[in-house]
Amino acid sequence: MTHSTLVHWLPAQERGKREVPATLRYVGISRFPEDGEGWPDGAWSVELRFTEPPAEQRSDVCEAQTRFLFETAPQERLHPGARFSLYEGPYWVAEVEVLD
Repeated sequence: MTHSTLVHWLPAQERGKREVPATLRYVGISRFPEDGEGWPDGAWSVELRFTEPPAEQRSDVCEAQTRFLFETAPQERLHPGARFSLYEGPYWVAEVEVLD
């Protein structure tokens, strides 16, 4: 199931100097508060789809359609008001807020 989200990109110096995506599709690793100290064990990959590549937008906040890559993922975590961290490997790159 796909959800509307807001992606709040961290400043470059905080995200390991990684560039925001220059593509319409981005896959990262989620970190939810309920993952606890065991993270990244059991972490789930998420897919973000943009109408315009984040690198071409003039804002650190982008709208995206977001979903887990696997149907067996805990879908209930993507509910309105939920927030989770987005990682590129070991680097924290963004906070994601679920709108619907």
